[in-house]
Amino acid sequence: MVHLSCKTESAVITCKAHKDDIEPAKLKTFRYKDLEAATGGFAREFLLGKGSYGWVYKGCLRDGKLVAVKRSSLARKNSQDDNPLDNELEILSKIRSTRLVNLVGYSRDNKETVLVVDYMANGTLHDILHCRNEPLSWSIRVQVALQIAKGLRALHSASPPVIHRDIKSSNVLIDADWNARLADFGLALRGRIEDVIRLSTPPAGTMGYLDPGYVSPGHLSTKTDVFSFGILLLEIMSGRNAIDVQYYPPNIVDWALPLIKQGKGAAICDPKSKHPTNAEALNEMAGVAARCVRLSSSRRPTMAEVVKELREISKRIQMPIWNSI
Repeated sequence: MVHLSCKTESAVITCKAHKDDIEPAKLKTFRYKDLEAATGGFAREFLLGKGSYGWVYKGCLRDGKLVAVKRSSLARKNSQDDNPLDNELEILSKIRSTRLVNLVGYSRDNKETVLVVDYMANGTLHDILHCRNEPLSWSIRVQVALQIAKGLRALHSASPPVIHRDIKSSNVLIDADWNARLADFGLALRGRIEDVIRLSTPPAGTMGYLDPGYVSPGHLSTKTDVFSFGILLLEIMSGRNAIDVQYYPPNIVDWALPLIKQGKGAAICDPKSKHPTNAEALNEMAGVAARCVRLSSSRRPTMAEVVKELREISKRIQMPIWNSI
């Protein structure tokens, strides 16, 4: 992993200015016992979810602020490997955006790293897409896709850039106002590509979203995230999982690309949700996804280009109200 020293008042990564960027806040250093109290002793009823490297709990601080508290699993605490929470602390202490699940503070006084991040009241995009009885409206789908794209643009435009490496619907969280934010930076890398290659950081990610060209450190770039975003965009449009054995072909790219190339973007849209009347805008949105998942990374768009295209598409798909929430 590419690590730099982390201090409470760390310098923030230099970014190109975007409307979604926010001024850095001074991180709070928490006592472990205060986080223990905030989560009822890390009680099961406070558990929000389990990830590949830890648990996330709902917490209430002394001032009444609701937060999410992340700590390593027992297996991870006993491991000699790098702790993804340390990596997440390193990344989030230096970059902030309204499109990211931002860091509130951390604790390191009980021989483990515990993170305190923004609380996202409406859970993961994955659960909203696949476990909710009422489908999302198209206005929401376009808005969410644009917000995720803006989050990735913020990461990629940082200096040095941040590559997330694990873009997927379960790593997109939805806040109380139904805005999407990128989360889980345990696998993220910050630094120039030559540094990543020098350190021989092995490929990482999630099957179904992983760039097939990312087979060694030398193949990593911001376009690796672009590929994963393309998969996610197809998932948002179709309501299908990235890999779903209930369908043939089970891989979402193998199923969607032939239809998109035939100009049948509407055919990949979630049948449970009423389609917008602007079929041309749907085809364009599907075309953005298709360009993101091109096998040649050099032919994929940048996230800045994706944001520009999705912003124009959103203007042509009615965005009246979050009417399906």
